[in-house]
Amino acid sequence: MTTRGRPRGFDRDAALEAALTEFWRHGYEATSIATLTKAMGVNPPSLYAAFGDKRKLFSAAVERYADTHGGYGARALARPTAREAVETLLRLAAAEYTAADHPPGCLVIDGATNTTDASHDVAEELRGYRENTKSALAEKIAADVDAGLLPAGTDARTLATFYSTVIQGMSTQARDGAGEEELQRVVDVALLAWPSGSSS
Repeated sequence: MTTRGRPRGFDRDAALEAALTEFWRHGYEATSIATLTKAMGVNPPSLYAAFGDKRKLFSAAVERYADTHGGYGARALARPTAREAVETLLRLAAAEYTAADHPPGCLVIDGATNTTDASHDVAEELRGYRENTKSALAEKIAADVDAGLLPAGTDARTLATFYSTVIQGMSTQARDGAGEEELQRVVDVALLAWPSGSSS
């Protein structure tokens, strides 16, 4: 028995992945319902029945992105030290942002490009994801300062902001055509800014 409004054999995960790819490629504002339904292989009533409106679909797509393509962030933050976490985060991002099996860059960084006042909450939702990662990184850096693994007086928040800025720039570069090798060289340079006298 199928749910009303959904086609027989409806695959919610596959449909959500298709929607994710469209939002990733074009951003929230430029992705239309017509584009979404075509990519997802459903009609508008099926989309609404399964996911609600476009805004709710976007949130579901971003959550899926965070759990799948963007899952490298959690893996990086699980590393023992802040230095290892930062390097892992940047190197995995360089690989993920340039992988050939999906659009370049990061949905959480670029998904709200050119949003209007009407979709301000979309930008805020994505900013929340970015801020959570930056705050987690700052906490990890601060813990290593307290443990003596980083020099006393290291500004954890600013250091976390610096590396967040690097990763956001890497996403933009990937969308502009930079390959993984080039982004890995960017990581090499960025890591030179790590506080001297720290443990690696």
